[in-house]
Amino acid sequence: METDRKVYDRQTQFFAEAYRSGNIGWPREGPSGLVDLLLEAANGSGFGTVLEIGSGEGRNLAPFLKRGWNVVALDLLVDPLRVARGKISSERSGQAFFVQGDLFRLPFRPKSFDVVFDFGVYHHLRRPERKKYPSWIGQLLKPGGLAGVGVFSELFRHFPEESRRRSFVTHRGHHDVFFRERDLPALLGGSFSLVSTGSESPGALDHYRLAVYRKIREWL
Repeated sequence: METDRKVYDRQTQFFAEAYRSGNIGWPREGPSGLVDLLLEAANGSGFGTVLEIGSGEGRNLAPFLKRGWNVVALDLLVDPLRVARGKISSERSGQAFFVQGDLFRLPFRPKSFDVVFDFGVYHHLRRPERKKYPSWIGQLLKPGGLAGVGVFSELFRHFPEESRRRSFVTHRGHHDVFFRERDLPALLGGSFSLVSTGSESPGALDHYRLAVYRKIREWL
């Protein structure tokens, strides 16, 4: 099934306007707990290469850079990448690279990364793209590499009285999908093994599920 570009074009417009207006409803400062889970799974080692898809304003980059990882920050929009570049401290051991690019046309060679992760991208994909996502990132990972996702949980609410009968909603120009803990083991399919999970609630209505996976075979 072909990607419905109209849906994603509307989402791009939604996020571009959010950055322009400053009316941003997602965390902007301080790394996600997903970063800690990834570093723990990597046994605290440094000197690898990590790709963050949908890096936004770069809140997840510093812990990797301080430990000597080389980081590629990828985002569809250039404005948040400029903010992220401005945040990079000189007190770091790793190198940072900023790339404006599209998840659907990832501009990297196969097996380029030890870690690939996203906080807040996967849960905006529709079902056809969620099915393709494991192969997209799996091809970029080295054997045994780590993948991480941070997604809306079923406890997430846009407003206090929100009630949902389905696991997804499309509103205000974007698509949101919500996940239960029991959804996580199979999220990335049979080429990945679940390593660890967690959750976090950065706001009163926000609730995210975190998961780290290890690539156990090449994508078939």
